[in-house]
Amino acid sequence: MSPLLWHKLQLFAASFAVSVVAVPLIMKLSETFGLYDRIDERKIHKKKISRLGGLGIFLGFIMPFLYTVFSVANPGFNVPLYLGALAVIFLTGFFDDISHVRARYKLILQIVAGVLVWAAGLSFNKFNFLNLFEINFGYFSVVITVFWVVAFVNAINLLDGMDGLASGIVFIANIFVFYIAFTTGNALVASMSMVMAGSILGFYIFNFPPAKIFMGDGGAYFLGFIYATMPLMGVKKSSVATIFLIPLILLLVPMLDIVQVVLKRVKMGYNIFIADKNHLHHRLLGIGLSIRGVLVVVYGYTVMLGLTSVLMVRIDPHHSLLLFVIIGLLMFLSLYLLNSAERIIERRDGSD
Repeated sequence: MSPLLWHKLQLFAASFAVSVVAVPLIMKLSETFGLYDRIDERKIHKKKISRLGGLGIFLGFIMPFLYTVFSVANPGFNVPLYLGALAVIFLTGFFDDISHVRARYKLILQIVAGVLVWAAGLSFNKFNFLNLFEINFGYFSVVITVFWVVAFVNAINLLDGMDGLASGIVFIANIFVFYIAFTTGNALVASMSMVMAGSILGFYIFNFPPAKIFMGDGGAYFLGFIYATMPLMGVKKSSVATIFLIPLILLLVPMLDIVQVVLKRVKMGYNIFIADKNHLHHRLLGIGLSIRGVLVVVYGYTVMLGLTSVLMVRIDPHHSLLLFVIIGLLMFLSLYLLNSAERIIERRDGSD
């Protein structure tokens, strides 16, 4: 084993150890102070469960990450500003888990975190599309960067609606991020992804169905933020377009889920921020899959998308774009088949 890989595994072990010890303590703390997730008609669980698991993920991540980022001579961005953004996004979700924060204030704080990311130097300044043309964003780069961060934060948060779903998807996708970063020589991203994998796994042990704890908004916001910003630290590829494509392909399931949910809410005249039961996992449960069956399906798609992302790094940029389009069409076909299955079940139930 190479010394470099051994170092990454040590980071993984350290973050896992902290997380797997912290989560049970957080569960005990939640029991003492009655800090449980609310139960309503759209929730799958029917018993008192802590929603502060995100704190365990954060604690498992932060110390190994600080060690990693401060040991790099030139990380390529302003570390204090990045840490400020990280603190804003995590605390926004964490305080919402403890005491409800209104949606408008959460959005404002998400935007603040996105602006801090941009100010730290992790931004979309230009877009080189397969060396065919280049767009310089100028000051508009702050808008694109903020949108990127806010979109990922909310995609992971909306995905977190079932035991083991969000944590499992992000863990799987993170393994592929590590492989891509490690094989392309991006030491910082490789270290970050290993640290995040360890902290997620320590939590996932207690989140696998039947879950004993949830990550809550604090954990979902935190994971979405890390996933939004890691690609901006430079997953190497011959085309800058891949900065967009790789994270999108890895998390295509939650991104498509958020799009279809928002479109359905707009079509039906609902507030897009009001929770409902139109998410992918609700729909898969609705056609008869068990909770673990849903996880098998979604994890399988995530592995397929991860393998696709690895292939995209190794082939010609033009072929990468074509592969992205093909995978996107296959995902839309899967959603169409799900819609068809739902209509068949509705007609069958209506005729009974």
